[in-house]
Amino acid sequence: STGTYKMLTRITKRTLQKTTRRFTQKKKQLKIIKRSSQVATVARYTANGSPRKVLHLEKETLPDVSAGKVLVKMLFAPINPADINMVEGVYGIKPNLPAVGGGEGVGTVQAVGNGVKDLKEGDIVIPALPGSGTWRTHAVVDANNLIKLENTNPVKPEYLASLSVNPCTALRLLEDFVHLKEGDVIIQNGANSQVGTAVMQIANGRGIKTINIVRTRPGYDDVVEKLKVYGGYIVTSDEYLRGPEYRRLVSDLPPPKLGLNMVGGQIATDMARQLGDGATMVTYGGMSHKPIKLPTSLFIFKDITLRGFWLTRWVQTHSKEERVAMFNTLIELMKIQKPGQGLRLWSEVHKFSLFDAALQKYEEPFRDRKILLSLQE
Repeated sequence: STGTYKMLTRITKRTLQKTTRRFTQKKKQLKIIKRSSQVATVARYTANGSPRKVLHLEKETLPDVSAGKVLVKMLFAPINPADINMVEGVYGIKPNLPAVGGGEGVGTVQAVGNGVKDLKEGDIVIPALPGSGTWRTHAVVDANNLIKLENTNPVKPEYLASLSVNPCTALRLLEDFVHLKEGDVIIQNGANSQVGTAVMQIANGRGIKTINIVRTRPGYDDVVEKLKVYGGYIVTSDEYLRGPEYRRLVSDLPPPKLGLNMVGGQIATDMARQLGDGATMVTYGGMSHKPIKLPTSLFIFKDITLRGFWLTRWVQTHSKEERVAMFNTLIELMKIQKPGQGLRLWSEVHKFSLFDAALQKYEEPFRDRKILLSLQE
């Protein structure tokens, strides 16, 4: 009958719809499994020691993208001093072994697991935590351990890969210890480092004058010229700092309110002598591997303060929202093209497949560019 025919038609349609839904769900599941069965290349070490001896490129089959997880394709990752120290086993963080090297980098989201709401395929992300093991082509990570970067155009991914360590350190050094205003003076050693060049650029954009100390070295005049173009008010050598000519050079400037030390040793002592009354010297590195020795008179007659800074501790004691705000500030500076007003980074890109050559280049003295690994080549 007609009624029976209509009823059978409805049943057939419902059955077809259910079958279609089940097929679609299965297809999605298969799609996720395909994505999550990615084989990654990683730079792994099973014991602490010299990076060129203990780090090796290996293949790793990634786990499925389960609930709360994200598959990330890494694009670029720098080689930082902290990364090397971590591999050597002499850093403040000691990951469980075996471990993958690298603590900074940038990637794009390739797939997301169930329950992930704040990230989607194609998003640009960086690690939320230090020591995340970024020297790899792909990773499956907890979504909460990623930070999404937005409004990044036209900033290149090579810049974003080096966003979360050196520029952040520079910003915190300028904002967290002394109230600085336009016309104030700061002094720093290691001025041609990545942190040092970021400090002088950010400071110059705020009208703060920088006295920048660099080692006498091959190509010294070229280094001085570059630093002046990018905002260095005074650029001088460590030897010049000790002579009477230096005192005449800075005679029309107020004494520095802030000193930034990344070297230690004698240059830290010489720099501290230039500080004004009540000034602060912040140590954030120890590249000379020598202790800081200061005369008692600086504490008694100048009342200077010595402080330390470790970005990892700052990250541990501040929220993800505060980090995102910091990143946004720096990204906006990176968008400014005028030298000395925005924020430029200098890097030298190496293929991940030639990892040993990149490590060898990192070990060369007098480098002016950060070594950056191209993870997708």
